[in-house]
Amino acid sequence: MDRPFEQRRDPLWVDLSAAAGHAAVVGAPRSGKSTALRTLICSLALLHTPQEVQFYCLDFGGGSLAGLAGLPHVGGVATRLDVTRARRTVAEVQGVLTRREREFAEQGIESIAAYRRMRASGEVAGDGFGDVFLVVDGWLTLRQEFEEIEQTVTAIAARGLGYGVHVVAATGKRSEFRPSIRDLFGTRLELRLGAPYESEVNRKLAANVPDSAPGRGLTRDGLHFLTALPRIDGQAAAGSLAEGAQKLVETVALAWDGEPAPRVRLLPEAFPASTLPGAAQTGRKIPFAVDESTLAPVLLDFGADAHFLAFGDTECGKSNLLGLIAESVVDRYTPDEARLIFIDYRRSLLDSADTEHRIGYTASSAAAAPLINDVREALTQRLPPADLTPQQLRSRSWWEGSDLFLVVDDYDLLAGASNPLLPLADLVSQARDIGLHLILARSAGGAGRAMFDPIIQRVRKMGSPGLIMSGSKDEGALVGSVKPQPQGRGFFVERRSGSRLVQVALLGDATAPATGQHAAHPGAPASASPGVQPDPSAPRAGGPEPRVPTGTHPAV
Repeated sequence: MDRPFEQRRDPLWVDLSAAAGHAAVVGAPRSGKSTALRTLICSLALLHTPQEVQFYCLDFGGGSLAGLAGLPHVGGVATRLDVTRARRTVAEVQGVLTRREREFAEQGIESIAAYRRMRASGEVAGDGFGDVFLVVDGWLTLRQEFEEIEQTVTAIAARGLGYGVHVVAATGKRSEFRPSIRDLFGTRLELRLGAPYESEVNRKLAANVPDSAPGRGLTRDGLHFLTALPRIDGQAAAGSLAEGAQKLVETVALAWDGEPAPRVRLLPEAFPASTLPGAAQTGRKIPFAVDESTLAPVLLDFGADAHFLAFGDTECGKSNLLGLIAESVVDRYTPDEARLIFIDYRRSLLDSADTEHRIGYTASSAAAAPLINDVREALTQRLPPADLTPQQLRSRSWWEGSDLFLVVDDYDLLAGASNPLLPLADLVSQARDIGLHLILARSAGGAGRAMFDPIIQRVRKMGSPGLIMSGSKDEGALVGSVKPQPQGRGFFVERRSGSRLVQVALLGDATAPATGQHAAHPGAPASASPGVQPDPSAPRAGGPEPRVPTGTHPAV
């Protein structure tokens, strides 16, 4: 920085270890914002080891941060087009903050300064991270295209400094930061602005910053500064900056022989259901997916929430999801504890229905109507009579029998005036008392109008969890406040934990090539070859379809 009245130039330092730990770089296009971020990262990398500082970058600018991916200090760089990696990068940093909040309280660590000291002396093992920097080049892009991520980054900035988590961001003008995060940036570097009146330092001085000198700006004291170039080869030319930055990266990487910064973990394109925890680990809770934020299994607890909904476009993996849930029920319940009924008009659950737990399988409305009437009569007998004691009501001991899981694929083919499930509408809200569980999957097309369906209305009013897979956002909020997303994975919505992006496990071999109508999506199951449809009148492997006499339903 230039001190003209003292006839000298001094290095410009920023202290990111204390209250000014968040940094903002503001400047007009081509003013040197991305270069300033690279210089900041490289300077910290030259002064600290990869065990002391780690960087996780969202490169929504000109793509220059990608050249630093080879630094052992950099755990990952995500671009605007790589939405999954961008979400996981922020989730990884959020996970570090969450773990430290818990560990600091458990171990009695009073501050991040004490943590640094205890970690250096070996008093605590640490979590594998030092000071973590989340770098965002292009805040306006984050605000416009990644609104949910922006909220998460703002929450990280609000709580992060006390736990060694920093946010460094570059944007075109200071007003692009929302008020909730604007004042959290204790370190501010102001480059040449598009309009000098936007300066928070001095409007008159901002007008004197030359237009043709990228990297020139004003300090908070009104002094001019010039950003250094991220290179250590002794060259001062900006034209060969890419080669100079690459040489810096190679030199630092060659000089470090220890462990690099932990890499950003990504959700796999497909993973087999066999990798999910079994009944010995989860009990009656059913794992069906992996959470994007924590990469931990996502569980369905039918003991707490009786029903489950799934919405998604064709070939997004709904049938695979229903098959996975059905087979998990078979693994966790004996036939005396749970029975299954399948309504499967497109016959995509034939393999999952081949079990002794099955007491009904129907692929047409003509066969479904009498079966559902029998179910209603059997379940009506389970309704609590008037002379029960509070203890009996609490223990649900006035009836004996198995829970009934009714699995319905392509519910949009059933809905309407002739919906065979309508006789069960008044029993849906009493599902916990009578052991009824509805597992419905419906196409996302027209799902907004389907919210007025009597069955879906009652299931939603109970706060049942749901999975929103691919679909049009024009359908509106389907479960909670979540709208369909244009992607193959889904948002799992639960009344206790809110919404989170998950990936459903794949039944069978995840490495086997999928065939048939589900081949377009990695989370979809393999089906029969196109043009070869199973004969609905042919006997299935499990024998003829059982017909349940009225009043003697095996579920009772």
